[in-house]
Amino acid sequence: MPLPKPRLVGALLTVHDETEVRRKERELKVKSAMIQEIHHRVKNNLQVIASLLRMQGRRSESEEVRRALHDSVGRILSVAVVHEFFSQQEARVINIKDVSQRIVSHTRQGILQPDKRIRLTLSGPSIYLPAQQATTCALIINELLQNAVEHGYERKPGGTISVNLRDDGDKVVIAVVDDGQGLPDDFSLEQADSLGLQIVQTLVQDDLKGRFELREGDGVSAIVTFPKQTLGGEGAWSERE
Repeated sequence: MPLPKPRLVGALLTVHDETEVRRKERELKVKSAMIQEIHHRVKNNLQVIASLLRMQGRRSESEEVRRALHDSVGRILSVAVVHEFFSQQEARVINIKDVSQRIVSHTRQGILQPDKRIRLTLSGPSIYLPAQQATTCALIINELLQNAVEHGYERKPGGTISVNLRDDGDKVVIAVVDDGQGLPDDFSLEQADSLGLQIVQTLVQDDLKGRFELREGDGVSAIVTFPKQTLGGEGAWSERE
């Protein structure tokens, strides 16, 4: 017996309104673009300020003033590096190894004296940190590099300064190690009158909630240890996929 021919007796129509979803996606894209533009403008403004300070330093007849302005330029540019990276990406975290590499390059180009054969190196894994921690780390690395270059080789013709990064899971370790002349016999970190070291101590204790120490060996090791900051319920991480 032949089967009856199928007949269309009805239809089911599903309507899904994606207007709200698409609107939110557009808003997120606009917000992300605005944030990147802000970082770009901040970076440009910081570079302009650094250029003005350089000009002022060249006009000054005081070596002390020139040195102070030169150090200030380094601090400003280290902050500008972080804004530059955030202006080029949408992520809320930044690879501190990339930031460190840029600061090492600035130091190599800006403050190494021609008569000093000082080699700068960088080692360690990629470590991703939120903006605030990344900015603080940039300032700290800049200060420790400047301090090692300016004070570690006054009586030596040259050597090697290494920036070493280490990821210990829930904390990060940054070590700036030189093979220079070492610390003075009567040196005390608590009583040091160096502005750079005072800045490092303040940033480590107040911003990073970490620990800063100087160790003597074949030179000086400046070691900063701090806990990773939580971002959006997740900690910063290393070797991001």
